[in-house]
Amino acid sequence: MSRTYRFPAIDRVVHGSGAVADVPAIVEELGAHRVLIITGRTLAEQTDQIVALERALGDAHGGTFARMRAHAPRADVDDAIAMVQTSGADLLIGYGGSSVTDATKIVAVRSGTDAIPQIHIPTTLSSGEWTPASGMTGDIAGVKTYVVDPRMAPHAIVLDPEVTLNTPMELWLSTGMKAIDHACEAMWGPRAHPMTDTLATEAIRTLRRTLPLTLAAPSDLNARESSQIAGWMSMAGVVNVRVHLSHTLGHQIGARWDVPHGLTSGITLPAVMRHLEAENPGGVVLVAAAFDAPTVDAGADAITTLVESLGLPTRLRDVGADRSDFPAVAEATLAAGRATGYVPTGGADSLVALLETMY
Repeated sequence: MSRTYRFPAIDRVVHGSGAVADVPAIVEELGAHRVLIITGRTLAEQTDQIVALERALGDAHGGTFARMRAHAPRADVDDAIAMVQTSGADLLIGYGGSSVTDATKIVAVRSGTDAIPQIHIPTTLSSGEWTPASGMTGDIAGVKTYVVDPRMAPHAIVLDPEVTLNTPMELWLSTGMKAIDHACEAMWGPRAHPMTDTLATEAIRTLRRTLPLTLAAPSDLNARESSQIAGWMSMAGVVNVRVHLSHTLGHQIGARWDVPHGLTSGITLPAVMRHLEAENPGGVVLVAAAFDAPTVDAGADAITTLVESLGLPTRLRDVGADRSDFPAVAEATLAAGRATGYVPTGGADSLVALLETMY
């Protein structure tokens, strides 16, 4: 049976220390004259990174939307769209973590009839910049909704380890676990592919090494850049294999109890790995092998051990989850699964039982 492997329409990736200095040249190449930067308050108010980029852009800088909040609230997305329309922005730069990335992609396709070109400068390892899909909160209270559009693919992605030095350590490490989540889901999902299996395996092996290195030596730029490349590998083929149960659960856990998605990955992965063994034994065995584990159960334990070594939570009770909300989270997960093409087997009752194992 034939199969088509598609590549998102990303023109280039610029990576390495100092790569952010290449952004003005990319802007000039695209012929943009009114560049809108989308970012969050922390980067804008507590670092000089956004000001430095504004100065580097010079006359091409058309404005900065500097108040995108966690989980990309619909109200903030709408405000950013209004700023695009008022300023006449012809290029967007998303500078920040996953919420900024998600929001920038949605703004790019909802601000007018044509999609606005984007450049992304990620400061975490969440790696959403590689996909033509995004999520936002606020349409339905406590639920994350999805927007999928091939025009969301950015023109350029800039991976500069230097811009990550101000990223809080817990955020860096937890989003590294999110990248591991991407890799695991690529291998144990129903649409696994040899290309993504290879990249995902290397992503896991790299991050297992570099995340503890960064925790021990925060200024190690080589470890940070290797982590960024691993994040790229973890997402390189996701448009073909899609995300799976750990992601759909994690997104709804995050929306329901305001838990950062990287933290959800460290909680969901081991339980989901054991849960999926009957559904896709070959995929979960590949993940176990990437953790140098002889069995699926040992692989799940290895994930928990890594999460613990990074000082991150491993149980839902540690992040403020309310067990009475489990049925609502299960129903939202089923709805999200239908939207993304994977409906978990066993229905809501099975998902509630799975959430109990995480508690």
